[in-house]
Amino acid sequence: MLSILNGIQEHFGNEEDAKLLAFRLAIYGMSHALLPPGNRTQDNLQLLQAFFQSYAFCTAGEVWATACNGKPAFEEQFLLTKACIGSFWETLLPNLPRYEAYRPWPNWLFQAVDGLSQVESFFSGQGDSDLFDAFQEALNAHWSIYPILHPDRAALEDAIRRWDFSENEWICRDLLIAAFPEAASHWTAEELLQIDTADLLLETSEREPETAIQMMKLLLDTAESHLQEPEAAELLLGNDLYDLCQSQRVQPYLLQQLKQDDHLARQLFQSAYVGYPQDTLLQTCEACGETVLGAHLQELLEQNPYFDG
Repeated sequence: MLSILNGIQEHFGNEEDAKLLAFRLAIYGMSHALLPPGNRTQDNLQLLQAFFQSYAFCTAGEVWATACNGKPAFEEQFLLTKACIGSFWETLLPNLPRYEAYRPWPNWLFQAVDGLSQVESFFSGQGDSDLFDAFQEALNAHWSIYPILHPDRAALEDAIRRWDFSENEWICRDLLIAAFPEAASHWTAEELLQIDTADLLLETSEREPETAIQMMKLLLDTAESHLQEPEAAELLLGNDLYDLCQSQRVQPYLLQQLKQDDHLARQLFQSAYVGYPQDTLLQTCEACGETVLGAHLQELLEQNPYFDG
């Protein structure tokens, strides 16, 4: 109980509302542990009675009754499983730092969940470390997909314009998910979490080549001020857009776009990355009889100081 209280008060302050929140979380843990009939022993009832003699938040009988009815107290607020989370955890997610597997939890959150594990362990007999691992895995599952389900497009665009990947290495992918929700709807949130930018573009192009080109344009427009930086240009043209530019499904649509969009042509042919994508597009122009477009793209390429002939 003390660990729960310390964690909750560290984050929410020392007001009475924070204490009530901590007690509710502890009572949820107690009643959840008592759901199996085998855990509703006389010893556990006596432990409950002793606890509520010291902390008269409610009565041992009330907590016991909720467990006997098959539903933990405050379940809607504190339920924590991979399938579902209660409102308490859900309201935390927007304010937590972006989930990274290597990054430790905030101390207050660790204490609160560790305390919940200890409370459940005390009344269930299950190891508190096993319980903590299960709670941690459940919360991580919801925490990690939150930015996919609730992307902040403005923040993602700002990060790309600053070329700042320090908080999120997947800002390019996440921007496409935010800007093209209908295209992204073909995947589950869990699948989107595993896909990279290049595969998102390529797989979208198989269904909707014109949408994939608009995605390309968004990335290039947003990162435009960095296209003359070799590292940034290579990430975009040498990685994220590499396969898309060579896709036979996309190329006919892309050539038509390039005929009317000289800005895109300059982004593709006059950036700090020159390589196979440009060669492939020039070859496609020749194969499709687009001699005028091909000559224009070749001219743009030859004006590029990064082109070595």
